[in-house]
Amino acid sequence: MYDAVFFIVLVSLSGVVLLPALQSDIAIKGSIDKHREHVADEALNTYLVSRVDNFSYSVAGDLIDDVAGSIGIDNSSSGLYKSITSWLLGREQLHKTHANLVAENLACQIRLPVSIFGTNRFNIFTGDFDRQLKEETQDFFKVYLSDKYKFNFTAIWHPIKGVKFGGELQIGEAPPDTNCYVSKSFIILPFKPTFNFNGTNFTFTRYWVEEEILKKTPYVGNITTVVNSYNTGIAPFDNKSNATKAANENLTKLVQGFLVDGITDSDNSLLFPGIVDVAVDYGFSSISSVINGFTDDLINGFMGEALGSVDSFFGDMKGSSNPIFNVIIEAINQQLSDFIGSSFASIDEGLNFLEETIKEEVLNLVENVFPTYIQNFIDFVLSDVDIVDIYDFISTWLFDQISLNKAEVRLMVWEVRV
Repeated sequence: MYDAVFFIVLVSLSGVVLLPALQSDIAIKGSIDKHREHVADEALNTYLVSRVDNFSYSVAGDLIDDVAGSIGIDNSSSGLYKSITSWLLGREQLHKTHANLVAENLACQIRLPVSIFGTNRFNIFTGDFDRQLKEETQDFFKVYLSDKYKFNFTAIWHPIKGVKFGGELQIGEAPPDTNCYVSKSFIILPFKPTFNFNGTNFTFTRYWVEEEILKKTPYVGNITTVVNSYNTGIAPFDNKSNATKAANENLTKLVQGFLVDGITDSDNSLLFPGIVDVAVDYGFSSISSVINGFTDDLINGFMGEALGSVDSFFGDMKGSSNPIFNVIIEAINQQLSDFIGSSFASIDEGLNFLEETIKEEVLNLVENVFPTYIQNFIDFVLSDVDIVDIYDFISTWLFDQISLNKAEVRLMVWEVRV
């Protein structure tokens, strides 16, 4: 009993001694900072996992609305025009989390760090997606953080590491230089591990890349020959200069093919279209499917005789068999032509031109970024005689250069100063 009482006395004395330190300005500031860091973490986590019951946007919606308004059509949210275009071009995203919506938005943007055709965002048809997502995100944080904090939400997805190609999203005000609290996380992009190529479904894994691409393309075989010849002293690759040059040339072609151009076998048959092709195809596929999915007959079937009974809705537009259909086709074709600066026979032809332009620009970026990576890899391979499986070694290195299905998200919060 005496020991217990003595222990309690010592604890009490320690509390008396430490109390001034616990009440100091430093301790109080540390506690406040910890609390605000917790606010940022909780806000980001809650945002990412919370579901949005009703979310929708229209493909090329902002472009078509502008054209419709300019020719006198009522494009308000409550009008007949809005109901029809939402049915034809609308993309409903029901019961998806904010993380899902952000991921899909990033994947369809197709941004580059350089401006071409007057913009660095190549998918000009999903601007309404940006607009609706920003409004939804601002509404969420306005309620969650109340008026006490301001925020800046940033999401970045670059499928090729070190190359600023992909998607970027910023919502909120520009953060101040000090007193900001940051939370970071990662989200998964909507790319499935399986894709269809030449009518066959493939599972995109390291094993598949090794077996179906690397072992069938001549580049890895050439690199293996160079490395083995260098290690055993067989001419002409018995000296490091020749071996480095040959290995560098083959690995450069392999990297450019895997990332951008596509990889072929010894018969020049395409084995894999490239990472950029997969990413760009996802970004434009929804546009092609929606645009090619509606026709004049489809609209007439949906509306029946309604179009003939609402002439006043279209104002002075006379002599047009289907004004809404004409507005949509005209807007999409015109915007695509204005964007590229050239006319095309079809929307698909214009999108194909955009895809080729994007690939050319990304290839330029890869050629500027990857030479150092490639040279470092070659130096390591030539200096390591214990490499047993060069195919596995190269496939592992290639996968380390991509981030096809992961994006970084960041939330910055700061207290409102009154």
